[in-house]
Amino acid sequence: MFSEDLKRIALWQMGSFANVTYTDIRIAVNPVLCGIIGLYFLRWKINLLSLGDEDCYTLGINPNRTRWLVILFSTVTTVGCVTVTGVIGWVGLVIPHICRKLVGVNHGYFLPVSCLTGAIFMIIVDTVARNLTAAEIPIGILTALIGAPFFAIIYNRRRKGH
Repeated sequence: MFSEDLKRIALWQMGSFANVTYTDIRIAVNPVLCGIIGLYFLRWKINLLSLGDEDCYTLGINPNRTRWLVILFSTVTTVGCVTVTGVIGWVGLVIPHICRKLVGVNHGYFLPVSCLTGAIFMIIVDTVARNLTAAEIPIGILTALIGAPFFAIIYNRRRKGH
């Protein structure tokens, strides 16, 4: 009993789909959909935030309220995912950068493409994790192996001024 709990905790900390049940999915689907739909309805306001606070106020948008709503909906989405799968790092860094290069900064396109690309990425990583060795590798390890070099490349480009 105790060793099963430790195994479950370790898998949660490294991120895994191994112990996810349909009950877990039913629990997570409401906050995830609520967060994604909320962000999608804010997509045009998120685009306006890049103009600066003065322009937002001029256009009738309260930037502080919008930022708080974006943080709230993002947090609700993240909580729904992390509750079920555990902590899977680097996805939030790698996927948005790739999607932004593909579709640009318009959040009307960027948000759906980012969600879909993230889901496809996780399916691919989970498939690799289950088939690479006899024992399942936690997904968080594979995403870290992909994300760390990706982060290093981004960091070096920004430091050099590209």
